[in-house]
Amino acid sequence: MMNYSEFNQLILLIGANPLPNFVVADYFLQLNPNIQTIWLLHSEANALQAGTDKQARNLETLLRKLWEGKHQSLRFPLEKVSFSDVSDAAAIRAEIERRMPLKKWEKENFRSFHLDYTGGTKAMSSHVYMRLQELQKSGQPHFSYLDANNFRLVGDDYGIISEDLRQSVWIEFAELIALHGFVRKNQDSAINFSEAEQAQLFNRFIAAGKKDDIKDGRWLEAYLAKKIRVKLENKLNDKKGIAQNWEIKKPDWVTQFELDIILLHGYHLTGISCYKGAKKEEAKKKGFEIIYRCKQIGGDEAKAILVAGLERQHAGLLQEDLAYEIGGNRQNILVLGLEDLRHENLYLQKIEEFVFG
Repeated sequence: MMNYSEFNQLILLIGANPLPNFVVADYFLQLNPNIQTIWLLHSEANALQAGTDKQARNLETLLRKLWEGKHQSLRFPLEKVSFSDVSDAAAIRAEIERRMPLKKWEKENFRSFHLDYTGGTKAMSSHVYMRLQELQKSGQPHFSYLDANNFRLVGDDYGIISEDLRQSVWIEFAELIALHGFVRKNQDSAINFSEAEQAQLFNRFIAAGKKDDIKDGRWLEAYLAKKIRVKLENKLNDKKGIAQNWEIKKPDWVTQFELDIILLHGYHLTGISCYKGAKKEEAKKKGFEIIYRCKQIGGDEAKAILVAGLERQHAGLLQEDLAYEIGGNRQNILVLGLEDLRHENLYLQKIEEFVFG
């Protein structure tokens, strides 16, 4: 098995979502006291392409906050290399040759560095990988990628490097949104409904019949958040892993969006949207919204749950519809309707299996 404390240079490819880069960097910094330099390879913003320099800077800010002065060897600022054209092999290779100490690494028989090629464009990962692979004379190559389906880090030649990284890499929700350039716009506030009132409203909500007279407000998310906290808090590794009612935006946005309930298992996000109504089209809009927002903040592996006042048939059809529309093989959306909510153990079990599955 490869000794992953040998290398002192960690190379990351920065794409639109910097979360995988953070996970890899944090894991290796825990494991390897010898890391001196982290290289952030990113696209340059120009007429040809969108840049990922902001993602690189946000990643550096978070790593500095968590590791500066705590890791014995890591140096700040981190090294950044920008590519003017991430689809041009010659341009990518030229920038690597100009900015990175390839001759030094070649003399050290490839033991100095490790490339994780999870992020970046396909052209970036392919050409950076190939150029670095050319340096090998002896020893074993240091390449890895983050398997998003199983939350594991996998090495090219040695297979699985880590098991479920959600057990060893943690991030607070404020740090997660900051990594993607978002800020919170509201503060925690008291719920206007007592626990007894919330329970009474919930029982009326799940009963058959007309519900138009039930008050709007945050009672539903507050009630569900409490139930979920009791059920899942100890499994989420961190008591701060459950939050509610976050209004989020980017500094230059006019509008903002809200996440009703937030679950963080390590670094893995599940967002929950609560909709009191029974209008199918409105529920569908809210379903798309929560899927999109969770993906913005938590990446492709983020999960979303919609709780709506729909009876069984409509909830089931909406589940199928949303899953089909977002495509892919990941089961990243769960719709809970009134029939689920009428059985507390059932809906809590569904949420648990969905979050940790």
